[in-house]
Order: sequence, then structure tokens, then C-alpha cells
Amino acid sequence: MSNFGKTLKKVVAETLAEALAKSNLTVREDDYWVKTGQSLSYDIVVYRGVYPLAIVEVREQLQGKEFLLEAQNSLKEAISFTNARYGILTNAESHLLYDKSHPEAGFQNTTFDEVIDLLLYAPEIDITDQVKGRLGSILREQAQKYLPDNKELHLFLRNSSLGNKIQFSNTSNTFSFLGDNRGMQSFENQFFSKLIGEFTEKSICRYTSLNTLYYMLNNLTFRMNGIAGMNDKSEVNYVDTYLNGVEKPLYKEHYNTIIAMNKRYISSCTSINRKDDLTLWRLYSEDGKGVCLVFNVRSRNLKKKMLLNRVKYAEKNGRNPELEYLKAFKEEVERLTGFNFEFRKLGYWKHFFKPYDYSIEEEIRLLVIDDDSLSKVGSDWVITKDHGIINPYIDLALNDGSFPIKLSEIILGPKCPEKEVNLVQIEELIRRKKREIKDHDRDSSLTGLRVRMSDIEHYR
Repeated sequence: MSNFGKTLKKVVAETLAEALAKSNLTVREDDYWVKTGQSLSYDIVVYRGVYPLAIVEVREQLQGKEFLLEAQNSLKEAISFTNARYGILTNAESHLLYDKSHPEAGFQNTTFDEVIDLLLYAPEIDITDQVKGRLGSILREQAQKYLPDNKELHLFLRNSSLGNKIQFSNTSNTFSFLGDNRGMQSFENQFFSKLIGEFTEKSICRYTSLNTLYYMLNNLTFRMNGIAGMNDKSEVNYVDTYLNGVEKPLYKEHYNTIIAMNKRYISSCTSINRKDDLTLWRLYSEDGKGVCLVFNVRSRNLKKKMLLNRVKYAEKNGRNPELEYLKAFKEEVERLTGFNFEFRKLGYWKHFFKPYDYSIEEEIRLLVIDDDSLSKVGSDWVITKDHGIINPYIDLALNDGSFPIKLSEIILGPKCPEKEVNLVQIEELIRRKKREIKDHDRDSSLTGLRVRMSDIEHYR
């Protein structure tokens, strides 16, 4: 292989790729990330699957005490940020290696062949029960510090065996809670439920357009839209950015992440005490021309891929105490062990945190994760009206007996066109749809559904 005309970084990258060609490791040159609005690039990253195993920094020379110290500190920051296990500083001839599992050893001189052997046959990291127990104590201590008034969470964390709920993965180099098959009753789902606050309301409401209501009743369907097309365009990455100080552009995400994102569907509702609320009519129902839909909550139908809860908003200064708690816990774990803690269910629960700017909504959010077990009436893609984003949607049977919310009341907005006529026409449509449900044995129900006009009389 000729190196004529190639940069030193290119030579090192190609040499590594050739040496690792028959393994499950991949080599990426110039791996870009975005942190607090600034682009970061790592010379070479060696991946094991989707997880960074080693960060390689290439320097023309490795001499001079100050120069070497700066390069080593830069590499330590890189492996801390990416959660890679190894840092390798090289000029293609000399190689200095740092193993995050043995920080006391510092940077060690090694050979290229030894580097390759280590990457191919990285020894497993043994985490003791004592360390896991200490992490459990940190989880409780940080809760007391950041969320002193969350009695639900404190009671839940009084479990004296928290260390037994923690595991370490040698594949991703991360700690996490033990997984189980108990759905919403799993330890991590219960942890997030207590963190946000258990949802106990019996009714919720949702503001939408008259056209949407017509579509729902006429087709006996309930539409849910993909998370990428919601009104806050930043919320897909809001929690990740808050916790990690990094906003990774979607085009840089692994395709599996994009697939997962497009299987998450949202319906935005609000508290029942905001029913027939003038501000929400103006903001979310075409300036009062639409409708307010009231739903009864059927909590027994909630499961691990169907969540209903209040959204936690940041404070006016941008601080979010719940996310500060998670961030502080992660930082303490890394400080103590050198490795990250991964909240694996955060991929679901992160959709229940939003910036302060949206707090007026008092949003109660229904999240559905689409999989083979979800019974859909239909699905397709649209271009969103507000942002022009190509986005998926799913249609579910309206008031399906297994769905967690049931439409019970329709309120016509204070500026709904021809509301007296539309009220009786909607009632007639409901009567006809009830017959259709009965005659064709449709998986839907409109029993007990009421229609009325808004009590707001003077809004023009």
C-alpha cells in the first residue's frame, strides 16, 4: 500500500483498518460531533458495533513535556465524552495507550501489534458488588440534593439493595439498571415514573381542529403523529443535549436510531382543568374555531410501550431539576469509576421533558411505541403543516377497548363555524357511526359520547 501524498492521519487510519479488517471492529476517520453548538472532530475512532472502543489522536511528534501533556489531556477528554475505553496517542511510529479501566497507570508506551491485540481481545472489566452498592448510595444521595420534595422517589429509593439493580456491560463500557420483563413494573420504568410523578388523573383533554374531529368520527380512527414533527423541533434531542452537552445532528445518527425515532408516536393533551380554556382555544384550536376533546383515562391499558404522563418543564432560567439530578448522578458515576451510566429506558421517558417555553401547555402526553403487537388501522407519511417535515403517522381504532384513553365529550370552540348546525350534525354522525359499528362489528365504541358548545360566549 503506497503512502505517497497521504496525510499522517490517513496513513494511520488505513493501517488500522487493514489490521482490523477481519474483525467486528470498524475504523472511522474524522468522526464529527456537535457539543454546546461547536463542532468536535476526532482523528480516528475504532468502533465495536455502534460503540466507540478507542479514540486515536495522531500527532506529528510526541516530544516535549508541555506538548505531550496537552495531547494526553485532550485525548482523556475525548474518551470521557465518547465513553470509549482506550485512548491512543500516536505518530505512526510510537504509541501511547491509556486504559480508562486503569487510570492510575496513565499513558503507557506500547507497540502497534500490542495495540491491535488489545483492541481485538480487550479483557473484560470486573466491577465489584462494593462499587455497585456505592453507585446505589449515590443515586439516593443525589435525589436528596436535587429533588428534596419528591417523596415518591425517596420512598422508592429506600430499597437497601439498589446495588443489586445495577449491571456493567463490557460491550458498551457502561453501567445500567438490570433489565427485566415486567413492563411498566420494571425497576427502571418505576424509577422514571416516580421521578416525573405518577399519573393519576381520570380525565384529560385535547385541543384540535374541526377537520381532525370530522376525520376521527367519519373513519372511527385516532391519529398519532411521529415525534420528529412535533411543535418543538428541538425536543427530539432536548434531553440528550441537556445531559451530555451535545447535540448530535440526526444525519449523524446511526440508522437504527432513526428507525427507532420513527416508531414513536405522540398525542399531546392537557389537564382536565384546562378544558374550555380561552388561551388554549387560541393557541391550539385554530383560534377557537376547532374543538376540545375530553378523554377518560383507562390506566389498566398502559404498558411499557404505551406511556401516559405529565410533561416535566424546565424552570424559567432553563434549569430542569429532574434532569440536573440525572446529570449529577451520571457525573458522579464517571468520577468514581471512569465509566458512564446509561439510562436505557430514557429513550422512552425523554419525551416527557421539555423546555420552559412550552410550559403554558401543561401538556399530558400519550406516547406509543409501534411494534408488531400494535394493532393499527393504517399508517403513512405526511408533510407537517407547521414545519414542512416529512413525518410518519399511525391510525388506531377510535375508542378501541385496549387503548388507554376513550373519547367521552366533544366541545365546539367559541368561534366554531355554524356551531348550532354542526352540533346537531355531529350528533347525527355519531348516531350513524354507532349503527355502523354494530352492523359491521367494528372495533370501536361511541357509547356515552356527548357533544356541547363552549361556555365562552364573548370571544370574537
